[in-house]
Amino acid sequence: MQALAEVAEGNPSAAYDLGLRLLRGDGVERNSYQALQWLRKAGDNGHMQAQLVLGRIYLMGFEEMGPDPAEAEAWLTRAAAKGSKEAQELIPQAQAAKRDEMSLYQVREAYRKSWYAWYSSYPYYWIWGSSGWYQR
Repeated sequence: MQALAEVAEGNPSAAYDLGLRLLRGDGVERNSYQALQWLRKAGDNGHMQAQLVLGRIYLMGFEEMGPDPAEAEAWLTRAAAKGSKEAQELIPQAQAAKRDEMSLYQVREAYRKSWYAWYSSYPYYWIWGSSGWYQR
């Protein structure tokens, strides 16, 4: 993990990967707090997929963290500006969730059922090899 963290300091794709691995507990101890920190670092540095993941997490809430539709809309808007069709489709849901609790409940229920599908489907950009971490 230390080797990937070193790469992630200067590479948004590696920061995204590390955040995703920490979120999933894939090869590292699961840590949602650190996962969000790395995903935010990647998203702040323009990584569209990290922005989309953050938008989804803030829209639905995660573990002890409740939803934050305003934060979700902000991240989804950034991802949509980079060309994410998925983010464009989620923005109206974030806006509706900001307006009223019933919309927020409906969004959470819809995505709670499909959480694993999107959560597990995003790919990694970096792979561990015999000479260390390398980008695909």
